Amino acid sequence: MRVKEFILMGLVVIAISGCRSQKPVTERKVNVKKELSESKQQQYYYIFIEANRKKLLGDFNSALALYYQCLEINPEGAGAMSEISQINQIMKNYDTAIKYAKSAIENEPDNKWYKINLAKLYILTQNYLGAAELYEDVYKDHKDDLEIPYNLAALYGHLKNYKRAVELYDDIENRAGVNESLSIAKQQLYYSLGNKTRAYEEIEKLITHYPNEPRFYGIIAEMYTNDNLFMKAEKNYNKIFELDSTNTLGMLSIIDFYRKKMDYDNAFKMIEKVIGNENIDFNQKVLIFVSIMNNQSEFNIYNQQIKEQLTKLKDKYPEKKDSYTLYADYLIKMNLLDDAKLEIEYILKNFSGNIVLWEQLLSIYSFKTEFRKLYIESKVAIDSFPKHALFYLFNGVAANQTGKSEEAIEILKTGLKEVKNDPELELDFYTNLGEAYYNNKDYRESDYYFELVLSKEPDNLYVINNYSYYLSLREEKLDYAESISKKTIQAEPNNDTYLDTYAWILYKLERYQDALYYIKRAFENGGANSQVIVEHYGDIQFKVGNVEAAVELWKKAREMGNTDEALLQKIESKSLN
Repeated sequence: MRVKEFILMGLVVIAISGCRSQKPVTERKVNVKKELSESKQQQYYYIFIEANRKKLLGDFNSALALYYQCLEINPEGAGAMSEISQINQIMKNYDTAIKYAKSAIENEPDNKWYKINLAKLYILTQNYLGAAELYEDVYKDHKDDLEIPYNLAALYGHLKNYKRAVELYDDIENRAGVNESLSIAKQQLYYSLGNKTRAYEEIEKLITHYPNEPRFYGIIAEMYTNDNLFMKAEKNYNKIFELDSTNTLGMLSIIDFYRKKMDYDNAFKMIEKVIGNENIDFNQKVLIFVSIMNNQSEFNIYNQQIKEQLTKLKDKYPEKKDSYTLYADYLIKMNLLDDAKLEIEYILKNFSGNIVLWEQLLSIYSFKTEFRKLYIESKVAIDSFPKHALFYLFNGVAANQTGKSEEAIEILKTGLKEVKNDPELELDFYTNLGEAYYNNKDYRESDYYFELVLSKEPDNLYVINNYSYYLSLREEKLDYAESISKKTIQAEPNNDTYLDTYAWILYKLERYQDALYYIKRAFENGGANSQVIVEHYGDIQFKVGNVEAAVELWKKAREMGNTDEALLQKIESKSLN
């Protein structure tokens, strides 16, 4: 069962590594070997006290040197051994700390604190079983110290020995009486043991002892909700509001109850109440929307109700940045990218920006092919986050798309240095370097980066298509271009762009009948809307002798917006130039 607000409010944390297991130095008896002379005893005490003073002042190296002097006087001085262990623990020298903690116990096997100190070291070094064995040893002789079984039970919970943990909590309860932290801890353990009946009994016991505490009704209401026992859950929620009509934890919890019960009318009514409640923290309100917006099925059905409540949240908290970021997320999920863009631009203008917001905005610019804005704003993002590689990629893409290929090369190379342990992003940089070098007519470097991508990702269809098409335009390595381009149409046989590239390579290879077959498929699969594909279709038709069909296709490409002079000459001369 997930532990939620009611449980968190009532649970006393059992800190297994921070218990009150260490007596102050001044309270511990310093054991000195009886055979020592009186002068040696006095010398030992003096050095030990001075070592303690150095330790309290934080001068650990001097303190250690003095404690080691104590051991020279009395090699069985457990007190000095224990202090050496504690200082090494502080300095995270755990092997040494454990060594001296064990030595202290060997010399004073009945000392409770030495055993607890070693147990704490075992916990720090994840030897939980060793820690549990030490606590068990202490527990046998110190039944009256209830902190020992508390910490021991927590250890057994970590070790998944839930049965022994319950026994220890029961022992504490028998001696100390019903206790909230005990019952809630046992409730969780019974869930781990698969015993829901006993888990319910623990919370019912709390309700019996504290009938006017709303929090316990909330815990059991959530338990019933998780088990789809909605009538019992609702009865306990009603009891919460009977005791406290404005109980904020109850209001937050019952929203999840309504959602699980599929009662969304009441769920959104309660969300509206929560938004207006001044006693509920704003961040708690944000979490409600995060939860419901991350549930895709709920979002798909109730997006209009979500929008209404998000608008209310913005109206209530116009000074809170998250009011706007939630609404921007909503707009992105609804694919209302123009509105989302305006919302994020407003946030970045009026609040402090962050990487996620910049990524969202730049991604929208890129998707909408607003490359001039992408170029300008990605520079601002780089200034704000100069170590974030993705912003350099956006800026490089934008520079390349706006005719600044040389600048694109420099910015992409700079950004590539910031890529850390992200092979996919690294490949994106290589790909765009290939594009930038091609636009800069540095074909040797362009081919190098495309080949580098394909050496790491041989089936990268985007790179294969562009690279092979560029080779066809240059009429270089056409057989190689045909061999790799074929991969794209095998992977996506109805992709008009891939079909057009393959057809054009065949055209350059003078395999006109084969080219006609593939360009026709490209045309039929969406290529009729591309002036480039339409013109290619005309060129191939001309080569197979269909002059009239070729002219009609050229005219169609012209009507679609192709104003190239060469195309006009083809139409007027009814032939290829």
